[in-house]
Amino acid sequence: MKRVTQEDIAKKLNITRTTVARALNNNGYVEAGLKERILLTAEEMGYKTNLIARSLAKKGVWNIYCFLVSYNDDYARELESGLRSVESEFQHYGFKLHVIKNNPNEPELQVRKLESVLSSEQIDGLIISPMMNKEINELIESRAVKTLRIGSLNVELENERSLFHVGNDLEESGVLAADLLSKLMSNKGRIVVFNAFNQFKALYLRYHGFMNEISKNKDIEIVETVYLESIQDSYKAAKEILKRYDDLDGMYTNTEIIYLSRALKESNRKSVQLIGNDLNDEIKGLIRDGYISMALHSRPYFQGYLAGKYMFRILLNNIYPSRKTTNVGFDIVTSVNLQVEDTFRILTSD
Repeated sequence: MKRVTQEDIAKKLNITRTTVARALNNNGYVEAGLKERILLTAEEMGYKTNLIARSLAKKGVWNIYCFLVSYNDDYARELESGLRSVESEFQHYGFKLHVIKNNPNEPELQVRKLESVLSSEQIDGLIISPMMNKEINELIESRAVKTLRIGSLNVELENERSLFHVGNDLEESGVLAADLLSKLMSNKGRIVVFNAFNQFKALYLRYHGFMNEISKNKDIEIVETVYLESIQDSYKAAKEILKRYDDLDGMYTNTEIIYLSRALKESNRKSVQLIGNDLNDEIKGLIRDGYISMALHSRPYFQGYLAGKYMFRILLNNIYPSRKTTNVGFDIVTSVNLQVEDTFRILTSD
């Protein structure tokens, strides 16, 4: 098979070989959109081996540290799976992924772990779901070298050095949940809202969006708001709520839906409409059995994949996303589309 040359790429794109060389060697100015087309075409035509050799010769190993929040094990696992897919896809370029998971009950521990990494490890890229934005920002300003490339995932890092953010519009997810629950209840009835981890920004935004939207409907009464100190408390709290209210029409939680749905199943209360977030095999079964009305799936695998891909392209070729924030959207999961998360695995494996 004939070796692909820079001249071949130039002919295909109808540009000069010099422009191709500038883009491939990251030497000299090339307009961002054109540079991206050149690099993609080079890979498609089989110039990939040349890029790999240059990457390894230039750097050897690229160390990317990813700080994830595992308030939901399934969600964190899917985020990491997307990141690992990128690591596997570009393993020959010398990219090494280090994933550090943090318990949402211990935000200070995330700060200490990041401080340790910035102080003692060789780090080229940082992808983080920050729990304490102010403290994380102070660390970055005081400890991070200027060459460090930074992006955020799921929860936005409010720092001017952050080059990208991949996630959902978290407040929009609360608004969407309120709209769906209202429609399921024919825009009237009595509901209970479960609010967990008010100090964790992602959950606060979901709750804020839900409350703002549901309050617009004067025929829906919030009979009680339950404040949870931990996610696991929602099961016990839901059992008590179901005993207290025989005429309840709906429930919403800004955190894991699984605990509330277990309480509904044990109480055999299919008449109570339940809306929440996340998706796993048990949740699918409870949707199928009618104990969860709908679940909002925030596409964690795709989030992780995009964040990893953005970081790879920035480190290797200084190609930045066309927009700083990428909102991957949501899937509304019902009994008819339970395999929806497989779509993104198929798309990113092509």
